[in-house]
Amino acid sequence: MRRLEYLITEVRNSTDNKDTNGISTPEIVGYFNSAQRYIETLIFKNNPYADLFKQQTEFAGNSTGIFDIPADCYSVNSISLIEGRFGGDTGNNNGYTRIKPISESEFSYMFGYMIRNNKVYISGLNSVQQLNSLRITYFKKLPSLDVRQAKVQSVIANTSITMATTPTDLYTMGDAASTVDVLGDQVVSGIYFTDTSGATLTTTTTSGVDNTQWIVSGSNACNRSQLPDSCETYLLDYVRQRIYTRNNYEDAQKQMYFTEQQKSEIISIFSKNKKDEDSVPITDVEFLRF
Repeated sequence: MRRLEYLITEVRNSTDNKDTNGISTPEIVGYFNSAQRYIETLIFKNNPYADLFKQQTEFAGNSTGIFDIPADCYSVNSISLIEGRFGGDTGNNNGYTRIKPISESEFSYMFGYMIRNNKVYISGLNSVQQLNSLRITYFKKLPSLDVRQAKVQSVIANTSITMATTPTDLYTMGDAASTVDVLGDQVVSGIYFTDTSGATLTTTTTSGVDNTQWIVSGSNACNRSQLPDSCETYLLDYVRQRIYTRNNYEDAQKQMYFTEQQKSEIISIFSKNKKDEDSVPITDVEFLRF
């Protein structure tokens, strides 16, 4: 999909919002994020196993047996699988074996995991001490969208990120940023800063940031949507409808931003995108004879 700046230009051209009295860029960015969330929810509701949402991350073992749920997890009930690696096993599946979900009442006497307060708790002290690493497979939420705020100029490790220019909207949109590459894909996320102006961000999150990247607003943000190219037209249609009903509350309340046909089309894009067949077809015709 194209970078957000190109989509905004297309929307401005098609809705007569090109002059200085047009709708502000941050407002249009908000409409695009609403459109993406709507499509994301529509897809997830109908097919949470779509490849688009699959994500996996690993954690080193620790003495507490407590691990944070990944920040980009769609919701606390969106964890598909938790596995542990014990000892030095690196065999099949990199030595990982499934850990069973258990209830709170079982936690004191049965090995397994439970989720509480956005954390994963592994039971059994002896098992926890032998746990080398934990692997969580989950369904992620897509990064939010933003325009390029400024290009990175220089970095002081664990101290600051200096931008080539002072961003116009960064400080009014939140206190966290991400960086993206030339294509608009996310490189570094979770850059929290304390500044309210200027071209330098005071932050300890500098690992992986360099002067080939751009700053975008949002702790988990990018410059082009991770939705497939076929969804671009739906994003544009949604934003246009938001603009058309912007100043008319009654119309906005009644407006259906996607028609039923468009919803069906979006769902069909992700209705079955598994890489393997559900069952192996029978090719031995002799087997079918009685």
